[in-house]
Parts: sequence; C-alpha cells; structure tokens
Amino acid sequence: MNNINELEERIKRIEEEIHHIKRLDEITYRVEAKLNKAVGLLIRVVENNEQIDKNDLDYLLLKYNVDALKYYEIPSIINKITIKHKRTGEYPNFYELHQCVTEALSLTGEDKQVFSIEVTENLLKRHMEIEESFTHLPGFIPVCEKILSTK
Repeated sequence: MNNINELEERIKRIEEEIHHIKRLDEITYRVEAKLNKAVGLLIRVVENNEQIDKNDLDYLLLKYNVDALKYYEIPSIINKITIKHKRTGEYPNFYELHQCVTEALSLTGEDKQVFSIEVTENLLKRHMEIEESFTHLPGFIPVCEKILSTK
C-alpha cells in the first residue's frame, strides 16, 4: 500500500513537471520566433540596405508585440486565398483582405487604426515577388496582384 502511494506521488510530480516543460517550451518558441523576426528585420536593414518604415509588417509585428504564434498566419491566409481562387475563381477585395489580416493578428481597436492599409499593400507587393518565382509551375495562378488591383 505504501508503494502505491509513493508511485502515485511520483506520477503526480512527473505530470506537473511535464506541464511545466510544455509551458516553458511554448514560451521558448515564442521568444525564438520574436528573435528571428528581429534578426530578419535587422538583416534587411544592414545587409540588404532596405529602408524600413512604419508600414513594414515585420516592424509592426514587433512594435505591437503581436503574439509570435500569429506570425505565420499571414502567409497561411495568402495560401488559402490562392487555393480558393484556383478552385472557384474567387478572391477577396483589398479591404476584405486588410480586415482579415488585422483580425488574424488579433489587433486591438486602437492598433487597428495604426495598422494602415499601406501595410497590407506592402504585404501584397512582397508576396507578388514570391509569386513570380512560381509562375512557371503549371496551374499556378498568382492572386496578390488581382487583390491589389481592387484597392
């Protein structure tokens, strides 16, 4: 009986440690993602000699302390739109996409006011450059330029 109680206590401590490790793992992931975003922004400025302004998405993600888990939702949104466009021919207009981006980033009402449409425009232009590298693939239909044309 004593062994069973000891085992139950050990199991309880192990479960608590596992929960603690999972929490630390998530925190580490978020810090690493923010650090990678900051390093990427710094490389763009220093090595690529890019001019970063207040309408740069990476800058705003860091400035408004957007949850690092949300960083990857934006490319996912563009991919989903591309897939839907390929299947149905439909795509959102520019302002619908802008609304979708601000919602995906869980911006507050005040932050949404500062998150200008120029940020979404820059995002689309950046993805247009990426899309250009895929135009040689059969069946690939670029959608960013079409969305941008609805502005």
